[in-house]
This record gives sequence, structure tokens and C-alpha cells, in this order.
Amino acid sequence: MRFALLVFSAAVALQSICQNSIAGSQSEPPENPRSGWYAGATLGLNRANDIDQEGWNRDTFCYPTDACFDLDPIPTISGYRWRYINEGASGHAFQVSIGRILDRKRVELAISQRKNGIDQIFQSVTNFDGMPMEDREGGTIDSNTRSSIDDLVVRSLSLHAYYDLPGGQRVISPYVGVGLGAAYVAMTGTHYSDNHTETSASGQVYDPPLSFYNGRQEGDLGDVVLIVNFHAGAEYPVGGRTMLGLNLTYSLTGGVDVRGEYEIHPMHSIDPDFSSHNSFAGARLWTLTLNARRLFGN
Repeated sequence: MRFALLVFSAAVALQSICQNSIAGSQSEPPENPRSGWYAGATLGLNRANDIDQEGWNRDTFCYPTDACFDLDPIPTISGYRWRYINEGASGHAFQVSIGRILDRKRVELAISQRKNGIDQIFQSVTNFDGMPMEDREGGTIDSNTRSSIDDLVVRSLSLHAYYDLPGGQRVISPYVGVGLGAAYVAMTGTHYSDNHTETSASGQVYDPPLSFYNGRQEGDLGDVVLIVNFHAGAEYPVGGRTMLGLNLTYSLTGGVDVRGEYEIHPMHSIDPDFSSHNSFAGARLWTLTLNARRLFGN
């Protein structure tokens, strides 16, 4: 709702600026350029959707906090699966572009970045076969598990096509557009850690020690995927060769499947290259930007 209000307020502001520009001008308003090359830049705000995350590994250890740890012998596990929801916060966006005007049409090549904070919320963990893990009864082991992601970052190279709509005011050029390209989508600053400690002063002595079961994973998780952009906006001329305006873009990216290495993990005693796998659903982004374009040639 807040983002929608921001979009509405920005549209009203643009309309007011344009009207004041028309009222204050004593001469004919400049015509919009209808041919030539241009360079552009945009800066604005964006909002990301909530992104589902599912992951798995082939960890075979039963941990001291699980009920299976009391069995004799302690069984091996087929692996683990987990689920999170990553809530996207408001963020910022910028873009630079170069394009060609062809009457009412425009074609441009654009490089952009969108960045949003992420609040990672834990949903569930099961064994690899999807069965819930039971907690160990009467245990005195504390497992301090932490998981977080700093930001969702989408960097893209896209080809966009725009069309100026007829019927607008003489100095205001409303338009629509669509774009297709490649994007590097990354969950940056990912962190996972699991530390086991004995909470009882006269607790059991474990062999291997509890520190053997600790784990840590940090870094960025990202991949190159397809991105589709849909645009709507309006521009007005400032002088004969410069255009200013507002643009609203809706972007869709493909899902990301990534492999992550552990810095510390008990499975390193068996497999030094032990890793995890995570799948993130595609991002859906609303972006509102202030645009500037400068015509520099025919």
C-alpha cells in the first residue's frame, strides 16, 4: 500500500510540474525529438516480493539434539531438507542506457541494478525423505542455529522497446514498453551457523566432542537467469534535446538454483567438498524511477 501511494504521489507531482511548465512558458512548447541516438540514466525506488527458498544436503549425521541420537547404534540419516520465506523490503534501483529514437518507437540497451533488504524467516526442516525430525527428550544440549540473508541484488543487461502513445498533451509523452534480457540474481551476505553446547555443569562427555557437530556457511548465492520487464511512464522535454520523466517497471526473473560450500561441517570428515543446494523462486519487482534522456545525434 505504501508503495502504491508513492507511485500515485509521484504521478501527481509529474503532472503538476508539467502543467507549471506549460503555464509559465510564453512561447510554443518544444517538440519531442522524433529521431536520433540518446543516452539515459534513471534513479529510483523498488519493492521486491516474498521469495520461497527450499534447500537440501546429504548430511548423514544424527545430531545430539535429535531423538535418533539416543538409539544404539546411532543411525545414519539420508540427508536434510529445509524451507524459508525471504521477505523483501523496499530498496533502490538505478539504470544507464543507450538507445535510438524512431518516430514514436524507441529501442535501447540498458544496464541496471536493483537491491532490496531481505528478512529470512525459517519454516521447517525434515530429513531428506520429508519426515520431521523428533527432538531428543531430556537432553541438555543447546543448538544455537542462526540463518540470515542481507540483500537481494538483481543486475541485468536488457534490450527494451518503447512506444509513445498518441493522444497525450503536446509536451507530455506517455509511453509503454517491454524488455528482455539476462540478470545475475544473488542472495548476498548469506549466513548459516549451528553451534552445540552442553547446558548442564555435570553433563555427559561426548566422543566425538560437541564441537564436531558445529557448522558454518557464508557467502553469496547467485546465478544468471532470464528477466522480463514491463514499462509504463511519461516524459516531457526540457529544452530541445533533453527529456525528463517518471517510469514504473514490473520485472520478473527466473528462479535460482545454487550450490553452497560449507566452511565448517561434520561431513568434512567424510567428504571435504561437502556442499548444500538451495532453490529460490523467481523475483517479482516493482520499480519507480526518475528518468533523464539526452539526445546526442541523428
